[in-house]
Amino acid sequence: MKLRLFALLALAVPSATLLSPREALACGGCFAPPTETTVVNAHRMVLSVSPVQSVLWDQIQYSGDPSAFGWVLPVKRGAFLEVGSDAWFETLDAATSVRITAPSSTCARSGGGCGAALGSADSAGVAFGGDDVTVLHRGTVGPYTTVTLATDTPGALNAWFDENGFNVDASTRPILDAYVDEGFDFIAIRLEPGKDVKEMTPVRVVTPGANPALPLRMVAAGTGANVAITLFTISEARLAPEGFAAAAVPIDLLAWDFASQESNYGVLREKAIAAADGGRAFLTAYAQQGSLFSPVSSPAAPFGVRYTTSGSTTPVDTIAAAFAQQGLANGETGEVPDSACAVRFAEIATESRAVANPCPAGVPLSDPSCGEVAADQIDARELACGALDDLAIAMVGLHPKDVWLTRLEANLPRAALDTDLVLSPAPQERVDNWLRARVSVHADVLCGAATPVLDGDRPSRTRGQGTLVGMTLGALALAAAIARRGARRLASRPA
Repeated sequence: MKLRLFALLALAVPSATLLSPREALACGGCFAPPTETTVVNAHRMVLSVSPVQSVLWDQIQYSGDPSAFGWVLPVKRGAFLEVGSDAWFETLDAATSVRITAPSSTCARSGGGCGAALGSADSAGVAFGGDDVTVLHRGTVGPYTTVTLATDTPGALNAWFDENGFNVDASTRPILDAYVDEGFDFIAIRLEPGKDVKEMTPVRVVTPGANPALPLRMVAAGTGANVAITLFTISEARLAPEGFAAAAVPIDLLAWDFASQESNYGVLREKAIAAADGGRAFLTAYAQQGSLFSPVSSPAAPFGVRYTTSGSTTPVDTIAAAFAQQGLANGETGEVPDSACAVRFAEIATESRAVANPCPAGVPLSDPSCGEVAADQIDARELACGALDDLAIAMVGLHPKDVWLTRLEANLPRAALDTDLVLSPAPQERVDNWLRARVSVHADVLCGAATPVLDGDRPSRTRGQGTLVGMTLGALALAAAIARRGARRLASRPA
């Protein structure tokens, strides 16, 4: 049975500039007993980068028994763990997923309008001990038991993991030794006794300083032949990976089947990623400046994009407001109403001041020990919605009006996990996730015997679209069925 679980990724020592690749964020590896058959299928990550701090969330999907897993996270000194929210991933994922609309259409005989159909998203307590290893910290974070380790003795860390039941496979041992040689510490976590998968909340890792890089070496632990990665970046620039090809979906081949009310985007996306440098590639599916706090529109949704969450029938017009609404539906905001949070989020949309955290490192925003911020700063507590504070933490060090939200997607072969993922500024151009299909299939179902007129009357592209479209739509039914089974709890639609 596939279970959606959460692991940690750790961040590195701060660098001097916002986009220096000299230090790197480190990805967590999953280790299971030899008796367990486990495969990591996918990672969803959120990376916020500012001059003040870097924050990384990671959600993994795998098959296996969660109680049998141990997680090992290479970190640099100063990193600490905090509990995140389910609403954070749910909102970002649904709000930035690609949405397909049908070509605009009318019926030539009747003169009546056959409105464009809306498409679906087409995207997819232990005892610790050991010699030659120093235990820097022990504790609990949410449902996890954690221990932070340090060593400079070659092989000592692998021995420690063996003694404490982490079952590191032979192929991963040299990677751990390399991290030791590079001066990393390690955080090891497990579920506390009596906890199960339903209690596995997201955990974020916060490290001082800016560092937009992810070594992928530890991601290889526990993966199969390929691992799907969805990475959201929050920063004052649109970011893209260095050293990886840029995949692009051929939009001119984007087709809409009026009979099934589905598109071929999923098929085109899969082929585009696989074809780019043998799959060693990332696709930028979404990139917009200001979209966290301000409404957005697109040619396919000209009246503005609206977001409806699982717990409400009332649409909202910003991602931040949807996050508060989804958190309330999940019971993650406490007693604070999401409407009050949404009003404050709208007020800071055009703010040129930077967000600052008035609390000591690792201390919750609600703690009495928190102080005050300067007059020319925004207090991060103003962006917290009760206990729901992921957005507030993500914004520390950033100016709200300048923030870009970017979505990157990949399906990396295991061989591509041998090198670091370094992010750098990409062309600062918007990438819209609302797309209108260019090719129509079965358009006759719109108007019966009448002749459909689609997007400027291009009848040659409305029926019998030829071999290429037929092939892509031939695989569409399976892709759509999979998408429906994995439907997300949060959906967005145009007004």
